Amino acid sequence: MTVDFLAQQQAYADLIIHGGVNFQPGQGLRVRAELGHRDFVRLLVAAAYDAGARHVDVMWTDPITAKVRFEHIDHDYLGYLPEFEVARAHEQLDDRWALVSLTGDEYPDAFEEIDPAIMRQDRLGRIQKLKFFQERVMNNEISWCVASVPVAPWAQKVFPDLDADSALQRLWQMVLYTCRADQPDPMQAWADHDANLKTVAAFMDRHQVRSIRFLDETPGPDGRPSSDLTVGLTDAPNWSCGSSDNAEGRPFFANIPTEEIFTSPHKDKAEGWVRTSKPGFPFERELLDAYFHFENGQVVEWHAEKGQDALDQMFEMPGARQLGELALVDVRSPINQSGLIFHNTLFDENAACHIAFGRAYPEGVKDGNKMTQEELEEMGVNAADTHQDLMIGTDTMTVIGICVDGSEVLIMKNGMFVDEVVA
Repeated sequence: MTVDFLAQQQAYADLIIHGGVNFQPGQGLRVRAELGHRDFVRLLVAAAYDAGARHVDVMWTDPITAKVRFEHIDHDYLGYLPEFEVARAHEQLDDRWALVSLTGDEYPDAFEEIDPAIMRQDRLGRIQKLKFFQERVMNNEISWCVASVPVAPWAQKVFPDLDADSALQRLWQMVLYTCRADQPDPMQAWADHDANLKTVAAFMDRHQVRSIRFLDETPGPDGRPSSDLTVGLTDAPNWSCGSSDNAEGRPFFANIPTEEIFTSPHKDKAEGWVRTSKPGFPFERELLDAYFHFENGQVVEWHAEKGQDALDQMFEMPGARQLGELALVDVRSPINQSGLIFHNTLFDENAACHIAFGRAYPEGVKDGNKMTQEELEEMGVNAADTHQDLMIGTDTMTVIGICVDGSEVLIMKNGMFVDEVVA
């Protein structure tokens, strides 16, 4: 590995600390990472302490250990969570720690043979004890950032024709490029990118868009347009993108990379059908070629070429059959332009327009971060116990906005923002 390459990895770690969570001296940092991420985690921890961290708590995970647990545990104990984990979550929230979650599967297919019904039972139980944590993080009370660390098994999923070392180096190059960490000044590159994304959000606000229609007229298996889905928004939609502000007013980037403009739709306002365009991973199981038909906001019909059982279990979770997010992503995104399927939601969702089933982000409503859960639900914001992103965008998709006065405005053509949107 060259000195220059190591310097770019260090720049990436610095970007996550200073740009991603906008770390402040005296803060604590919580890092969630797989064992396979350890070399990069060491760079990240050093960057945090150099920035004045009081303490860094690394929460290591291992998919194989988790798989063994599912295979051997007495099912009566599924969903158990010790109180010390609850106490830790409370302390880290109350003391305004920053949160970094690292993705990048060292064992990409670890859960393929695990019954998703078991995983659903376990997740529901644990979520109930940590629901306060999920709600407050999604409400941006603290700074949080999801980023990725390349590991050889993931790299060979992306580059199956390369040997492990070559695939790993190539994936690192792509991650550094799409995250703008290879730029001479990554922080400035992100500031410029943030401004460009907010231009699109301003267009949506200016035109008072209240519904979004996703239309892909490419014939599907039934001869109808592949996708024709109209999603209604709340009465006060907020289009979020790039940086967000935490409870103390400090900006941070929740995703590195990010190419999306997103909002929280009304949970009861989705009509039509849509098909996925890239893999998804409910319960860590690969989902391919899925179809969804909506009526009155609810999914009433669904099927998938692969992952049907995981999809069925996901829709057993309360609120999971309704939407909590819709996001617009231009196909000129550097991630999409790579021509790669990353088999990683963080990257693939930033290559294509997508929807998410389940819990919505409060910031998808104007002043939503200041509202109670009850006020958000009254506005039609989904309060489910899960949030699952699935990609639907294509280079043949048209996106139309229906404005508050009933007029229509063209937003995307052939998967690209029209000139008026990005001007």
